[in-house]
Amino acid sequence: MKIDVHKEDDRGNVYTLLEPLEYMGLTIPAGFESDGASVPRFFWQLVFPPGDSKALHAAFVHDYIYRTHPAGWTRADADKAFRELLIAGGIPARRANLAYYGVRWFGGGSWKEGKK
Repeated sequence: MKIDVHKEDDRGNVYTLLEPLEYMGLTIPAGFESDGASVPRFFWQLVFPPGDSKALHAAFVHDYIYRTHPAGWTRADADKAFRELLIAGGIPARRANLAYYGVRWFGGGSWKEGKK
């Protein structure tokens, strides 16, 4: 996966895909932007900081599903994929589970915002 850090916004760095990313029938297009997983600073020690290279694949997939609501995907599916991709990327399962529960408990507003 080729990415570029191209700007900084009020939440931190913005990462841009430089080539399409495929995941379970989804094609995330080149040019799609992610914040690299919006983990609040006080959780960085427990989970991982935004932009952790081991978490970027999961962040792009999760952000894409949350923003576009592709047919056949639910919020629960997106969150489960996030956890699985974090573990596959090398994030320890304990930390991936904390990140998963974070998006389950606090991601509802972002999910609803993506539908607009």
